[in-house]
Parts: sequence; structure tokens; C-alpha cells
Amino acid sequence: MPKKTACLIVENGGDYLIALKKNQKNLHLFAGALLDARPLDFAGQLECGHGRIEQRDLRVASLDSDITPFPHSRQVLSCTRVYTPKKGGDTKTETRYFITSIEPGKRTHKQLAATIRKHWSVENLNHWKRDSSMWREDRSALRCAKGAKNLALLRNAALAIMPFEQHESLNAAFDHYRDYRGKSLKLIKSSLPFPE
Repeated sequence: MPKKTACLIVENGGDYLIALKKNQKNLHLFAGALLDARPLDFAGQLECGHGRIEQRDLRVASLDSDITPFPHSRQVLSCTRVYTPKKGGDTKTETRYFITSIEPGKRTHKQLAATIRKHWSVENLNHWKRDSSMWREDRSALRCAKGAKNLALLRNAALAIMPFEQHESLNAAFDHYRDYRGKSLKLIKSSLPFPE
């Protein structure tokens, strides 16, 4: 997330929670140095699902107003995930770092852990819709940057206006609206911000 966007969110009364990517080397090192030696703040419940047994643990460190590596950042978090495939196999450990504008004490550690879970579920669901549908985005051979941006805009618009929950799958929704073009046009017209 760009720093400008983070500022706009906070200035308009919201809070952000950002996953730090490994290519954000300085932020990643900063978060790791602050959190890796800390005691556990929240131990998640053991969960069984998606073919694995999983435990998520959270560490949280508050930031002083004079040490903010990102605009309006108030806390740094790490979520360590330990998971084992149900059918056997090696246990794996993965730690991800986050930075947030949420004030210390505003949310419990359990609530912060739930926010992190929601953060990934939103991203995963959107990615799943795009890749599991007929779009097959992960296997796209499109290499033109402008073309990719234009397709992404059109797909975002389609996902925003299409009531795909009424169909058994996203592909079924696409098939329905392809076969009934009048309904497609009605859907697009009803989504216009201004009346004709």
C-alpha cells in the first residue's frame, strides 16, 4: 500500500493493517528485530481444515510516535503459523509481519489475530475467484502491461456488479449472463452511478 493511501485512510477516520512483503526489506528487518525475541501475546486455537492442522500465534509491539517506519503506524505484529498436513508430512512454520495504525489497547490480541485472518481471506477469495473461474489469471499469457491493467479493470467491474451468489459457481454466472444479454445490459444499467 502506498504511503499516500495509508495517510488518506487514517485522515478519514479509518485504520489500516498492511502485510509486509519481503521486498520491503527495511520494514521487514525492523519488524523482525522488534518482534522475534518477544514473548507470545496470543496463542490461537489449534484448527483442522483445508487438509492440515494449524496453529497461529501472534506477537505485538507498540510503536512510539517518534519511531514510525510507516505513516501513522502504531503497532507492528507478527503471525507465526505452524501447520502439518493431515495425511502426514513435514511440519512447516511460516512467519508474516504486519504494520497497523490501530492504537495499542484499541483491540484485544484476539481481535487483532481475527483481523489478520480476515485480511488474508479477502485476498484469497478474490484471487480464488479470478483464478478458478474461466479467467485462469495465474496462467495468463498476456504480457502487455496496459492490456493486463485494462482486463483487471473490466474483471473488477464484473465482480463488483454481478450477483454471482445466486449461481452455483462464478462460471455458471458468466454463462447465464452471456446467454441472457438483456439481463446483462439491465445489470450494467442498474449499476450506473447516474440516471440516463
